[in-house]
Amino acid sequence: MYILRLALLIASLASIGPLCVRAQGLGALDVQAKTVKINGKSILVRKRLYLFKGGLKDNKELIGRLRTAEVKSRDCFYTQMKASPQYICWLQAENCESPFCRTVATADIPRVPEFQAAYNAGLTKFRGLKSVADDWILTNMPAPLVSGFFENRRALTTSLLGSLKPVQSTMTDSVTIKAIFIDIPVTLPAGKKTETFLVSNIQPLEFGNKSYVWACEVEIGTEKKSSPLNLVTPDANKPQKNCEVIIRDLQVCKTESCKAT
Repeated sequence: MYILRLALLIASLASIGPLCVRAQGLGALDVQAKTVKINGKSILVRKRLYLFKGGLKDNKELIGRLRTAEVKSRDCFYTQMKASPQYICWLQAENCESPFCRTVATADIPRVPEFQAAYNAGLTKFRGLKSVADDWILTNMPAPLVSGFFENRRALTTSLLGSLKPVQSTMTDSVTIKAIFIDIPVTLPAGKKTETFLVSNIQPLEFGNKSYVWACEVEIGTEKKSSPLNLVTPDANKPQKNCEVIIRDLQVCKTESCKAT
């Protein structure tokens, strides 16, 4: 009797098995962001993108947090940190969030009080060695002016993600403005060749007095070498398919006018 029941159970599982089988494999994704330009400038250079399982509906709680997040602008942050107008203008020149974004040129040192003070401190510390003092400018600056905004945005990202864990994250480069995700675990329901994922920058990207967040669905399979996703500048007349672009006004902190150098 026991053997008969076991045989019937196995037969029963075999009959429903094909409906539950999920094929697994690895996929890849190329995210092209070269066409994301505001006033002719690409704002997705060297920015981090996150990949999540599920589409917009599956991640509606995340989308809700992205829509309502309290975002402090770069200029407001550095103004509150008592940064000089010259330092803020130096960051604005290449839309930088921190001084690691660009090289401090020799000509920048006398123009920006923070650089000059750090350089002078280096001369004292390193017994007049100018080349060493030059290399250690960022190290000798107050930490809030070097890494403070990064820490602020990292805390914001942690808050926005909540308990949600991305599958992967990667950075766009500075040449092709592309981000590449590889070895993505893909689970294919029976009868489907792709799985739906969501790509988002999570951290609002600032340009002018507005912030921008992309959240786009993409289908990723295991048969093709790579799935493509092209992010584009938001257009009210031609909204991007399967994408939600969240644009919000930022608080304006008045700073002195920046002089062309």
